[in-house]
Amino acid sequence: MSDAPPGRGRFLADIFVVAAYELQQARRTRLLQVGLLLYAAGTAAADWGFVQALREAERSVAQAMHVPATEKPGTLIAEVLKSDDLRDFLGGLIGSTELFDRLATEPVLGLWSGAVAMVLLPLLLLLGTSVSVSTEVESRSIRFLALRTERVPIVLGKLLGQVAMAGLAALVGVLVTEIIGQTLMVQVPILGLALSSTRRAACALAYALPFAGLGLCVSQWIGRSNPARVVAVVFLLAILVFGEWPPATWLPDWIAPGVEVLRGFLPGRGWDEAWTDDPLAFGMGLARYALNTLAWVGLGYVRFDRRDL
Repeated sequence: MSDAPPGRGRFLADIFVVAAYELQQARRTRLLQVGLLLYAAGTAAADWGFVQALREAERSVAQAMHVPATEKPGTLIAEVLKSDDLRDFLGGLIGSTELFDRLATEPVLGLWSGAVAMVLLPLLLLLGTSVSVSTEVESRSIRFLALRTERVPIVLGKLLGQVAMAGLAALVGVLVTEIIGQTLMVQVPILGLALSSTRRAACALAYALPFAGLGLCVSQWIGRSNPARVVAVVFLLAILVFGEWPPATWLPDWIAPGVEVLRGFLPGRGWDEAWTDDPLAFGMGLARYALNTLAWVGLGYVRFDRRDL
């Protein structure tokens, strides 16, 4: 790279260079391969368990209807989905029973795979980004990048690289879901399941972005990889607890609104927006994810900008 003042083109180019470097490092150290395998295993286990539950539900429906039950579920899905218990369970996952009824035209395994991705992708991104900067600060290899570009492209490039790896994991999850749907179920449309699981994986990836911001924030503040990973997990647990507390009605009136605004910036907020079929609400959800991600990354950059590399 030249020493000329960075323009917009060079700034973006530097981001992509750092992202490519992040991917190469993950592949070289086998972290990418291990992450993809673990994600595939987690998706397969969750999908397999769901298929087994559907099989048992279909057997119960078949007995009630006095018809033979099939070894593989799928033939009585429409009847199974009339169950209030199952509708309440799936409706609780995506926001409401009414919304589930509107989305029921999608393969149910595709909807389930989306819920699984919204659990696994945030964890994958948090663990990956929490050591992305701190590992290189600890080994001083960050100087290699700092000599060639500014610090903002380093941070944004690492964010992009980690999101790209999560995107690869999401695609692996889609493939695993398709394989399970076609081998362990019957009457599952190949294209319909692929489109549904891909769409839900993309929504899950957007929902997971603030977790990447949180991990990158911690990684910029803490210059050692193991403590950074531990702190990120502790923060995650604390945020999950804090986010589920009831509204802070016991706080003074001048503090409570600020607390509620703070909740809005917590990773994990906006679950319903990832499932909504309202384009405006979904767009607002995307804006929330992006704003929260940048806010957390910016909070970490306050420290990284002043760190002695």
